[in-house]
Amino acid sequence: MELYLPSYINSNRSIKRGRRIPKGAAVENPTSQEIGDVVKSLGLKYEVQPKKHYTRELDRERWQLGRVKVELLDGEGLPIHETLKSKGELMQYVATMIPKLKSRSAKAPEQQA
Repeated sequence: MELYLPSYINSNRSIKRGRRIPKGAAVENPTSQEIGDVVKSLGLKYEVQPKKHYTRELDRERWQLGRVKVELLDGEGLPIHETLKSKGELMQYVATMIPKLKSRSAKAPEQQA
């Protein structure tokens, strides 16, 4: 199982602080629950661990807590999903889908007020 932390796809983080995809492809302040929601929609086996945190996180605010374990490969080492075959591909996909989540679109009007 592969580990995914919100910092890996957080546009507010530097590479030194844990971001693993290009800043332009990253999303602002993702949560482990949002990552889990996107992975669930793909039909992959996953587990959200809400109490875990990234060792590079200095402030450990509540929204930063959590990680997601995802099973990308079957027992023989073959990809389970036909288009997402690596950890990097899944991170990029998750980062593009989080802004489209209903939970994100519901928060947007509140932040503008």
